[in-house]
Amino acid sequence: MARLLDPQHSEPAIVEIQGEPWIGKTRLVRQLLETAGGQGWDVAHAAAGPPANASPYQLFSDAFEEMLADRAEAVLDAVPDGHRNALSSVFPALRQKTVPHAPFPPSAPAGAVGAGLRQVLRGLAGANGLVLALDNTHWADPASLDLLESLVRRPPPVRLLIVVAHRNRQSPLRLRGLLASVPGSHRIALGPLPEQELAALIPKGTARPLRETLLSRAAGNPGLLAALSASPGACDGPSSENSGLAPFARFLDEFRAVSDDGWLVAQSAAIPGETFTLQEMRSIAALPTDRLARAVTELLREDIIRLCEVSGTYRFRHPLLRTTVYRTTGDEWRLAAHTAATQLTRLPAACAHPGLEPMATRTPVADQVRSRLLPRDSGPSPADETRLYRQRVRTGKALVVAGRPNEALDILDRTSRPGIDVPLIVRAEAAEWRAWAQRLLGRHALAESLLATVRTEVAAEPEALALVELARLAAMLERGSLPDGEPPAIRWATGQHDPLARAYAWALLGAQEADSGRTERAAARLRDVADLLDGLDDFTLIGRLDALYWLARAQARLEQDAEAVRHFERGLGIAAAHELEYLIPQFATGLAEVCLRLGRIDHALESGRQAIRAAGRIGGDCLMAEAGAGLARATSISGDQATARSLARRATEQSEAWREPWADRVRLSLLETTFGTDDQELRDGILSTGTVRRAAAFPVLALVPAFGEVLARWESEGNGSDAEAGRWATAAEEAAGPLQLPGATGLSLLARAHQHRSSDPLLAAVFAASAVVTLTRAGRPLDVARAHLAAAGAWIVVDPAVAHSQLDEARRLLDRYGAHGYLEHTVSLSANRPRQSVDSRLTRLSGREREISVLVSDGYTNQQIARALQLSHKTVETHLGRIFKKLKVGSRAQVAAWISQATRTTGTQFSG
Repeated sequence: MARLLDPQHSEPAIVEIQGEPWIGKTRLVRQLLETAGGQGWDVAHAAAGPPANASPYQLFSDAFEEMLADRAEAVLDAVPDGHRNALSSVFPALRQKTVPHAPFPPSAPAGAVGAGLRQVLRGLAGANGLVLALDNTHWADPASLDLLESLVRRPPPVRLLIVVAHRNRQSPLRLRGLLASVPGSHRIALGPLPEQELAALIPKGTARPLRETLLSRAAGNPGLLAALSASPGACDGPSSENSGLAPFARFLDEFRAVSDDGWLVAQSAAIPGETFTLQEMRSIAALPTDRLARAVTELLREDIIRLCEVSGTYRFRHPLLRTTVYRTTGDEWRLAAHTAATQLTRLPAACAHPGLEPMATRTPVADQVRSRLLPRDSGPSPADETRLYRQRVRTGKALVVAGRPNEALDILDRTSRPGIDVPLIVRAEAAEWRAWAQRLLGRHALAESLLATVRTEVAAEPEALALVELARLAAMLERGSLPDGEPPAIRWATGQHDPLARAYAWALLGAQEADSGRTERAAARLRDVADLLDGLDDFTLIGRLDALYWLARAQARLEQDAEAVRHFERGLGIAAAHELEYLIPQFATGLAEVCLRLGRIDHALESGRQAIRAAGRIGGDCLMAEAGAGLARATSISGDQATARSLARRATEQSEAWREPWADRVRLSLLETTFGTDDQELRDGILSTGTVRRAAAFPVLALVPAFGEVLARWESEGNGSDAEAGRWATAAEEAAGPLQLPGATGLSLLARAHQHRSSDPLLAAVFAASAVVTLTRAGRPLDVARAHLAAAGAWIVVDPAVAHSQLDEARRLLDRYGAHGYLEHTVSLSANRPRQSVDSRLTRLSGREREISVLVSDGYTNQQIARALQLSHKTVETHLGRIFKKLKVGSRAQVAAWISQATRTTGTQFSG
């Protein structure tokens, strides 16, 4: 631009600025005009609007209006009479200066106007030249495009710089072809900003989680980031705590060029979700085929929607456009539109309560917008209100099942205060699915609270009360807390005739007992649940697929890993096949965890990635953090430490603001990952949240041995103390005792090995060897390898030969299962091994030489040693010479130091 604005550059030039919406084209044009104006250039500037509202040559008329108003007489003097009428029809400022009785053609041909405009530019371009900037040219009216083509094909012989800014996707082919074919034109294509530069635009003081969200949603687009920073509520998606349209109003400008039909189709497209099909738009908008086709073509042309890679599927250009459109729909229209959309979806049986049949619709949804959905002639009747309540429950359920909790809450929150007489079972179902939505978003405490409130309201109906109690128990188990006792309503549910209902209640109770450490009772109950669910076909299980999840999770807690994998895989397959999005992250995350325990690293990675994708579609912090932590651990073990570090940091940010037990569970899992990634900064950040202090009272007994082992290792390897490591090892042992599970016992033994690692290596080696045996019996090959590594770390200061054999065992296991991340530890342990340890040198001494060495370390003189051992003075001196040579020392003090160090390391080895 500096070269084009240079006074030595006298030829006319064309500059094209193109890029995505909000990328900064207009800002660049304004900065260019300021620079040119400061150098003495005359500037003319205009931005095109939607062509439907523009008159011919509107873009050029707006650009030159002010300049021509000031210089009309001088300009007309330079224009031949044959062109004045044509110019007067385009530029109102020239009309007052022309002959009053001369006819003004309503729309002069572009050739005549172009010839006249070239004469005008001779008069307008001063000595320094003229910059003509045309913004939003993709919206330019056809006549303005004709005039632009005339001007760039035959520019006037003056110093002229034409700047054309446009959105390439929305520009007509004619404009793109023209700009590409003009000789000597210059193109500036604006792309995404690097993250570091983008981050500098975020207001200071913005919390880190919000900063990360802003950067992620902006995707390198500075204009979008500015809008999001000014309206942070727009980051929360369609729900945004019922904030209305205010945070999204600035994005409505994108729809200025959209017709009424296009707007209705855009609103209809916002209902199904992130992607949608033509059939879904037709079902909701209920437009005739020809009008629907024109509206969809219009939205594609305006780059409001785009075709997806999947054939026949569309999506909005940016999720914020969908959110903006979604928020413009009224509550009742939105409910009616969801009703139309859910007719295309087969819902689980649990969503199809007989009292919640679809609303009968005799008119298209578009007409229901005008009729306000319900008759209003004599005011709403109680029947209408009841029908509306029922439909809200059904539609909210459908949205939760589809993995759209924010939108579900928009509808289900309106069922919290019925104010009308509805069946208690319907109110209970409304509360259950409201709680489901909150659970998906990580708000388990809020879910428990609203269920506790509804429990008193439905207490008169056993079925409704049982439904609420079971939903509350599920929320508490997911959160990481445990209820006191077994509510009578749940016991009532276990006696129902429906096998699926019984299995659901039993599975939740079994999960509660497994978490509480009542292993035998849980195992007996889960055997019955497994028999029930295994006897049902997949289609039947859809009605209560979460029963299969609780069964699999409880089996994983009881270390029944093969059965847990079988049930996790079955549930994940059913959920994926029937698009039950709300359960996919939980099944996939649980499957990844158990597969990793069994050494199936590839399967764990695959399931972890599936969990991340599904959690991302839902958008809840809890699901995303748990899936991310699991995938980070699997990725670290596989050896991809860079990816593991990135995943761990992201999961930490997603759980950072939460002080819930589930967040502590995530952070403790991430703490284990930091051992492999060696991310000290992340480790310090995790520990600064208070996770360690809260973990001491973690209520889920089944998880305490694993957490105790991680924390004992952290204390022993970090700057902690043996006493703190011992505290965590004791916690692991006390939890493993009542559990009576080999895996839990093995981890508690490994925790003890960590505790004694530096203070008593031989004792640490004993505990590590015991952990190897116990974990082998538990069928956990990767944990067995970790126990071998712990044993090697203990033996390395006592007997390198034994340490080497332990490393070989670990390498054999890790290489077999592809745990390349753990293999790196064996390499580093071998590299740091001392050439000769204390004990290895001492083993060269004979029995008599060891006795003399111990007496030397106790301060005995040669004479005293001779009397104590009944030896001659000469024999003692001979032995001392041999001791000096074998230990490679030169004084009695060095011998004493060696014996002292060996005593600290090996305990009672020299007690005699």
